[in-house]
Amino acid sequence: MVKPQTRQELLIASRTKFDELTELINALPAASKTKEFSFKGRDRNLRDILVHLSAWQALYLHWSTTNLKGEQRVRFLPKGYTWQTSSKLSEQLRQLNQDLSVDEAFKRLQNTHRKMIRQFESLQQEQLFTHNFFNWTGSSTLGDYASLFSQNAMNGRSAAYNTSVMTWHKNH
Repeated sequence: MVKPQTRQELLIASRTKFDELTELINALPAASKTKEFSFKGRDRNLRDILVHLSAWQALYLHWSTTNLKGEQRVRFLPKGYTWQTSSKLSEQLRQLNQDLSVDEAFKRLQNTHRKMIRQFESLQQEQLFTHNFFNWTGSSTLGDYASLFSQNAMNGRSAAYNTSVMTWHKNH
């Protein structure tokens, strides 16, 4: 999918990717939703993927909402983390949510997705896709970040999950 360049494209892409992920999850038999993947990696099951997506969307929402209010400037990543160490943050988030059910993890993702869509709807085209509109987005636009943590992240995670589920079904 091409990176959105307009508010409308961002809304369509985000909704489409979320709907595709939802359809994939809903099509799975209940037992498949809790199975461990056959490959090694940070995300070991569907819950881990859903936790990862919702946690990073929550980070985006905290960063963008706080900065949009102008009350204080906040970093994207929590203190102590850099983009180079973001994989450690992802692993910590996975470990902290091991007691969460798949349904609870999906509800979190639905909630963060809904909040992101509301934010996109509330912002103007210029706010989302004009370079240097906000000094706190650096050389990227807010829409670049929004796209990364809404539809692009779901595309990568759902593709990985889709592949692992299809492989699992072939072998069982």
